[in-house]
Amino acid sequence: MTQKNILQIVTLIIFATFLSNCTKKTVSQKGDSSFKDDLSAYRPQYKTAEKTDNSSPKSSTGQQNSTKPTHDITARLDTALQAIAVQNKNLRYAQGYRIQIYSGNNRDEANKARDRSYALFPDITPHFVYNQPTFRVKVGDFIDRLEAQRVYAGLITEFPNAMVVQDRIEIK
Repeated sequence: MTQKNILQIVTLIIFATFLSNCTKKTVSQKGDSSFKDDLSAYRPQYKTAEKTDNSSPKSSTGQQNSTKPTHDITARLDTALQAIAVQNKNLRYAQGYRIQIYSGNNRDEANKARDRSYALFPDITPHFVYNQPTFRVKVGDFIDRLEAQRVYAGLITEFPNAMVVQDRIEIK
């Protein structure tokens, strides 16, 4: 036999094996006693309560008696919420995000970046920060990063070195 014939025989054997594995398998029928799908023996048993009359006693006028709760905390809760509201009104700063559009040692460049950001986006307040020897210009007061990312997408064309930074923001 030639090598070509041997290769054809091996291929035929592999193909026949593949076809025999693809044949339809038989599934056991309900009459087959080797498989049981009744799991009721393993389920927990609960006793059912007998049906009782849950209606409230009625007064002579035909209305139900209402009972007042013994542990009513509504008044204490209202005072606690008022105290929290007063504290929140006094807060002026919070953790948030700003977009840093300039960071460097040149004051003139920082002023130009601040003026350009204000000219392009007058509704977003620029913040000029100096920490020796670095000048930084940051814009915006954003509570969440998603809001900062939206504005950042518009700023990145004008300020290619811009980035979103976490900062202390003013609450208005």
